[in-house]
Order: sequence, then C-alpha cells, then structure tokens
Amino acid sequence: MPLIRAPRRQHSRREGTFAGAGSAFSGQGFRQVAGSTDGFTLVELIMVIALAGTVAVMVGTVMSRPLQGFADNSQRAELTDRAAIALNRMARDIRLAVPNSVLVADTGDEIRLVPIAAAGRYRANLPMPDGPRQDPPACTQSSGRCLIDILSPIEPADSKKNKHWLIIYNTGALVGRPEPVDGAVSPVSPKAFTWENGVLEADLSAFRFEFASPQHRFFLADRAVGYQCRNGALVRAEFGELAASDYSGAATVVDRVDCGQSQFSYEPGNNTRNGLVTLKLVLAGAGGTVTLLQQVQVDNAP
Repeated sequence: MPLIRAPRRQHSRREGTFAGAGSAFSGQGFRQVAGSTDGFTLVELIMVIALAGTVAVMVGTVMSRPLQGFADNSQRAELTDRAAIALNRMARDIRLAVPNSVLVADTGDEIRLVPIAAAGRYRANLPMPDGPRQDPPACTQSSGRCLIDILSPIEPADSKKNKHWLIIYNTGALVGRPEPVDGAVSPVSPKAFTWENGVLEADLSAFRFEFASPQHRFFLADRAVGYQCRNGALVRAEFGELAASDYSGAATVVDRVDCGQSQFSYEPGNNTRNGLVTLKLVLAGAGGTVTLLQQVQVDNAP
C-alpha cells in the first residue's frame, strides 16, 4: 500500500511578510535603545551649572573694577564740564566789570561786581552857558537837565530811557557803598543818566564828580551782579542797588558744589600789576570730587 505523505503546511505570503518585518523591527529597535548616545544625565547637568556659575563669578570679579572706573570717569568728566562752564561765566563777568568794582566777602564764599553796560570818552561839560567847562563834569546848572557830550562811539547808541550810573575815575570801592544822591561829590552818580544822539543826560542839579579822568573815560552801569556759594550750589543774582545783597531770587549756576572747600579771593592791583581774582570751585558727586581753579586778571585802570 503506497504511503501517503501529509501535505506540507503553506504559509501565506502575507504572514511571511509580516513575520519578517516584525523580526527586523524588533532587532533594529533593540539596537537603537541599547546603543543610544543622545541626552545627558543629571550629574552632567549639575556639573555644567556649577562650571557656568564659576566662570560668571570670575568674569564679574575681573570686569567689575574696569567698569566701575569707566563709570566714575564719566561722572568726573561731567562734573569737570559743569565746573568749567560756571568758572568761565564768572570770569567773563569779572573781565567786563567796571574798574575797582570787584568785591570779595571776607568769608570767601561771595563775589560781587558791577558789569559795564556801555563806555566811552566824555567832553568837559558846560553847566552854565557863560561859564567855563567843568572837568570833572558837574551837574550844577540852574535849570534844565545835566548834559555831558560823548566824544567817542558808544554801544549801544541809545539807552532806551533806561537809567544808569555814570562812573568817572573810580579809584575806590564801588560795590557795597551807599547809593549816591543829588548834591553829593562822588565818582559814581545817582542812577539817573540816559543817553542818545551822543549826549549823556540826567535830571540832576547839584551833583559833582569827584575826580577827572586823565583819558576822559567814563563807564555806565545799571546793575550789580553777585555770585554766592550756599546750600550746595553756586548762585548768581542781579541787584538794582550798589549795596544790595539779597540772594533769595538768585538763579543756580551749578549745583553739587562743596561750599566748604570752594573759595574766592581777590588781590587788588597796584602801580605794577593788575588785580587778580582767584576762583576755586569744588564739585562732589558719586564718582568722586573735582577741583577746578581759575585766575582772572582785573583791569583796574579807571
């Protein structure tokens, strides 16, 4: 009897394909997990944070001083500019002051002066039509206004009716003196003179100037100016009287001033040299202290 072999089991093509794919996926997936090099561990993270912190501290320590020095230099440069501007303004007022009008307080914290509004050369006047010319000029006419001819160009050419002091050959102190009055003999007149068309005019009838100017020179002024260091600031004020010294409405020139260290001084001139004003200004800020000193020559030739 012939032997009958059992039929061989045939796998479907779909099953074979699935089985092969599964084997390949499983093997490949296992190899990726077992040999992966992506990511980092907690220990590595802690080490990186620690090293970064150390580097940051080192950089901050090394760079802090240069950065602080740069900031301090910037602040000192600003203080220097502010002090220089203030000193230049003071120096300009001093150079434009009437001769012998600069006055420095004994405490050294204030300086006052009389700035020139206009100047020129005068002609000896004639108070009486039939009388001699007077030099120094005299305002002693019997009627009318006091008239003094101007021999040189004057700027401004017209006072616009603003009244001024007329100063001729002032050799003594000017700031701080009592206000002159009609009837006095003084190098500075009452505040009464105006000018236009080359003539000085004033409603005075009994005033005489004390001295004649060898060069026939005169000065006109309408205010006094004062600088004072107080409450940590340098202030500037203008006064309508020679003896005034009220700084309540003064404008601030520069602040952050060390008034205890700042100092003003004045050496009057003599026959061999001009007067000399020394201005020392000390400003203090977060970046340190700045000290500026400037000397200004004063022309005392009246």
